[in-house]
Amino acid sequence: MHTLKEAASSSLSLAEGNYIYSIVPSSRTEFAAISSDDSLHTFDANRLSHASLVATHDGVTSLRTYDAGKQLVATGGRDGKMKLWDLRNGKNSAVVAVETANRAPVLSIANCFETNTLVAGTELLSHQAIVAFWDVRSPNQPLLQYVESHNDDVTELQYHPTRRNILLSGSTDGLVNIYDTAITDEDEALVQVINHGSVHHAGFLNEKTIYALSHDEVFSIHAATDPDDQAQEPEPVQFGDLRQPLKCEYIAQLCIGSQGSYIAAGNKIDKRLDLIPLFPTPSWRFDEQNSWRLPGGHGEEVVRSVYIDEQTQSVFSCGEDGFVRAWKPEAGVSEPDTLMTTPRPKEKRSKDKARFKPY
Repeated sequence: MHTLKEAASSSLSLAEGNYIYSIVPSSRTEFAAISSDDSLHTFDANRLSHASLVATHDGVTSLRTYDAGKQLVATGGRDGKMKLWDLRNGKNSAVVAVETANRAPVLSIANCFETNTLVAGTELLSHQAIVAFWDVRSPNQPLLQYVESHNDDVTELQYHPTRRNILLSGSTDGLVNIYDTAITDEDEALVQVINHGSVHHAGFLNEKTIYALSHDEVFSIHAATDPDDQAQEPEPVQFGDLRQPLKCEYIAQLCIGSQGSYIAAGNKIDKRLDLIPLFPTPSWRFDEQNSWRLPGGHGEEVVRSVYIDEQTQSVFSCGEDGFVRAWKPEAGVSEPDTLMTTPRPKEKRSKDKARFKPY
């Protein structure tokens, strides 16, 4: 177990009683955040000094970085709109705005800078939960809509890390769907369906692996289907409810970086947040011995979003206490134990030589 020390904190000038939903990098030195007062904030990563804010939606729900240069961010809201914001030079203006059919509330968003695409996942409205696509260059009408693949709120959207035509969606109907968006026919576009349980978070761990986390903290890992590969897929790794084995009360999210993945496990009673490494060998497992603890966390309030900055060896978190907090390793930590370069655990030799090792 390693420890991170709180280096800075800020309320971003929020009025008392508000809290922060999500944070994402908006440039090399700044972050963007959305809060319960329906505002979009930017702040300096080094000092957490509040730079600016602008009203976003009537009920903001979602925030994503849009482009590789991290100069644009996208938001979604319960007003049925999705907006693209230009944060360069203090502009903080919405350069694109799209609207869902019947103004269905937007609960999740995704975007692909390379294909100029915005995607919104909606709340179930009039017996439909929609995954809608727009080209930012022609935002008046959706390019494409999937209207039959989910029958409840669409809570998660994520593009494949390298294949820009592959999109993942997750829903409270219990399904994680994988689409080939190059195919317009919805039935044919749906290339994989995972039945997991009411989806809180889901996404790609890597190019060939999918994870799913339910609202009751059940976690699983699945192989992504390859239509060109006729080999039998390995069985999913079912972790079950993570609260007891990880000694936590809730899971905030899974943090995926170039050097590895961590699950952010919160405990309000003990006032802490733990970042627990998830390793793929010999089979997917958590390495609690090499966890990073954020003592104090966000007090007795829930942590809503976590970002690991590999370049600065820092962790940024926000939560229902209305604060953004920055964390760093204790002074004098040796290089092998720095964040995101934690030594991988030694593999145990299995007596069962025929045991299948997935992925």
